[in-house]
Amino acid sequence: MKKVLGVFLGLIALIIAGTAGLAALSGTDAATDRNPLASLADDAKNGAANAAIDALGVKDRVQEALDQNKGAIAAATGLSADQVDQAIDNLDVQGWTAATLPSDAVETGTYQGSYAGVDGTLTTYDDPGYVTVEAYGQTVTLAVPESAQQYLPLLGYL
Repeated sequence: MKKVLGVFLGLIALIIAGTAGLAALSGTDAATDRNPLASLADDAKNGAANAAIDALGVKDRVQEALDQNKGAIAAATGLSADQVDQAIDNLDVQGWTAATLPSDAVETGTYQGSYAGVDGTLTTYDDPGYVTVEAYGQTVTLAVPESAQQYLPLLGYL
């Protein structure tokens, strides 16, 4: 299961690498500053991050990696091939997007792992609609599709 998290963190690190430097678009954090300009800057930053993610084909690479590692995932989790297929479908890789973490979100867990020499941290919240990934010295919060939210509590078993 740690290998699965490592693969996930490594693939998400590609998202972060593609969005490095975008944090400079906003000098304030919209989660703590109610300034409408900060909110606009945050929206622009998220839009740029999502455009970079799409342009780099990161989601396609993540989907390909999941598809190519179905056997390893089944072996690591004890799930059947059909269950792994269903879980991968439910992850809805194409539905994950860069987003702003709500100011009232409360951390529920932090998970560390590494893949391909990249260390990363994944943070979950009481609102399962968001996760934050830190890698390459960058941090990005992702909106989690509803179908994938059921899998976030399983990270605690790692």
